[in-house]
Formats: sequence, C-alpha cells, structure tokens
Amino acid sequence: MTYKQTAIFWVLFICAAFCLLASCNRIPFIPRLEIDSFAQSNDSIETMEVKGVIYVRVINPQNALDPETPPAIWVPAQVYRSGKYSAYTVDLPKPAAASEIAAKSLNDKQSTIAMSADSSSLTTETSAEEELLESPPEILSLRRRALLFPSRVSLQHPEITTLLTLELENKLPLRIADCHDQNLLNNGRLLNQRSEITTAVKTWLKNSPELPMVQFIIFLSTSSGRKYQYYTCSWIDAQTGITVAAFSFRANPAGELLLPLVPNDPVPLEQLVDSTLWWCRIKPDDQENRYLLEAGHRSNLGYGHKLQVFAQADLIKDPQNSNKLGFAFKKSLGVVSIIDFFGADGCIAQALTPLANSFDYAYAVATTETEVKNLEKNDPGVAQ
Repeated sequence: MTYKQTAIFWVLFICAAFCLLASCNRIPFIPRLEIDSFAQSNDSIETMEVKGVIYVRVINPQNALDPETPPAIWVPAQVYRSGKYSAYTVDLPKPAAASEIAAKSLNDKQSTIAMSADSSSLTTETSAEEELLESPPEILSLRRRALLFPSRVSLQHPEITTLLTLELENKLPLRIADCHDQNLLNNGRLLNQRSEITTAVKTWLKNSPELPMVQFIIFLSTSSGRKYQYYTCSWIDAQTGITVAAFSFRANPAGELLLPLVPNDPVPLEQLVDSTLWWCRIKPDDQENRYLLEAGHRSNLGYGHKLQVFAQADLIKDPQNSNKLGFAFKKSLGVVSIIDFFGADGCIAQALTPLANSFDYAYAVATTETEVKNLEKNDPGVAQ
C-alpha cells in the first residue's frame, strides 16, 4: 500500500469514527436527526387502571342520538383497541402554576357565593318552601377514607397534593386523611419510585396488627419524560395490600400542572369506592348508651343513620401462601343510630338496644342490613 493510499484510509477511518461518536451523543455540538422528533400535541387521551383493567375514555355513540346522554364513557382498553370507539380527547388549557390555580379557585368560589346571594334575594320565601317540600331527600354515598402515604413528591410539593386532594374529594366519595406518623414522614423523603413506595406501604400494613381506619392507601410517584414530568397516583386496598387503581397527570418542565389531575367523570373509580366496605372506630361516651364515632358530616353521615357495631376484626390469610386476604368483622354487639355531630368529622350515636358488652373501642360498619334500613328511612314512599 502506497503512502497516498494509507493517508486516504486513515482519513476515512477518522471521519467514520467521528460520525459514530456524534451519533452516540458523545459530541453534542454535532447536528443530528432525532428519530422521535414528533410535534408536541395539546390533546390528552384519558386513561386509568382499576383492578388490573386499563380503561380509556371514549366518545359515547349514543350522544349523537340523544344529547342528554354523557358525551364520553369509559371502556376497557381491549374494547378500545377493537376500533369500535374513538378516543375522547380534550384540549388541555394553557398550563398554570399551582399557586395561580389555587388563587383562581378561591376567586371563583367567592364569585359563585356572591352570585348565589344575588339570585337567592330574587326568590320568594313561598317558592323556596314549595321547592323544599317537593324535592326528595338526597341519599349520599358514605365517603371512604384514604390515607395519603408520604413520598418524596408529596413532601416536596405540598401544592400538588393539595390540588389532588381537592379534586379527589370533589369527584369521588372520598375523604383524604393526612399522615401524622413521624417515622413514615421521615422515611417518605427517601421514597420516589412507585415500586419502592408500594413495598413500603405493604410493609407498613403487614406490621400493623390492627385494621387500619382507612379503606385505601394513596401515594404519589414521579417519572421524567422528554417533554413532561409525569405523576402517578396509585391506590392500595388497606385490607389486602393489593394495588387496585392508578392514574397519571402531567406537568411541563417549568413545573406547571396540566389539569385535570383526576380524570373527568371517573366512573370506574366511583364503582371501586362504592363497592368497598365502610367502617370507622367507635368508643363509649360518658353518658350511658351513647358512643363517639371517628366520622361525621364530612363522611356523609346523617341524622338517624344506622351502623352495626362489631367487637373485633380478625385477619384472614390465604392457607396456601399466608398472604393477607382482608379482615372479617366478628362478634356483633348491636346497632347504633346517629343523633348529633361534633368537631371537623365526628358524631355521637345512640344504641337502639343496649350493646352486648362493654369495650374500649370497636368498629362501626355499614353493612348490607343497615344500609337497607337507611334507604328505607330516606325513601318517602316507604311507610315508617
């Protein structure tokens, strides 16, 4: 090989090596073509996962025939992939900082109150009484409790957890409870990944011998994308320790949230919440046959609401692998009825008949039998 041929070979070799390094991002100042440089879209397809099934919000075909039907419905992802439905996309508003969103919500609330006051002044007392008499009593679903388990995201961004709590309580029959356990708060600052937070929740539930006073454990995790920061809200059943639901929302690189945080009209989540057993702690009051409950107006309890009292909740384990299957309420003591309320979310109940025995604390449970009685009490067509 001549000297000229050798020089040409080395020049070509160096150029090839240079291009290879540039394609591997080793030399960032070399222009390169991105294979996934898609245009940023402002449309969002809403999805959620409930009990292992992924749901997609799609256009309701019945809405074209009947405008009174909902414009969108939730269907399983497998049905959506069949091509029978089109995704219901919503045009996302311009992102706003969390503080601006909170201030706007407060201003809207004040404006709504002012408008309500003006409109109420135009209504006569007679028409108001007639409307009250004609309207049937509203039967509200009892709000299940959910503990917001501390994680790095929730502790570093309290404004996000505040907005998420407001949306969850507004769209679902839920009451979000904050964590006050200092050990969990300290350990939560080190938890960021969904898998490690899930493990921490299951460990905490496993080490808790008694039934938690919440129905769900909710936590936030985060992951970074090319254009957005993604936040995932995961739900764990407090009885079994199994993940039962999850949904995600986004924020742009400036930290501005893309609303809504909770999917609109979350029917699968509503069904999950309503199908979960409701209970709270109950303990004796100073007066005979009166008891204090750790739930009240915020939990949608009303005057005369009946609950069954159980002395204990026994842990149920799978005999094959010893996995936790839940709790069973045993030793029924009787039925109590709500007679008064106190504090932010507490109430006083009176036993319909003297309870079976004395106790330091027990469990007030909304059973099928008591809920039937409550429905009959609120139904004007049923003779009392």
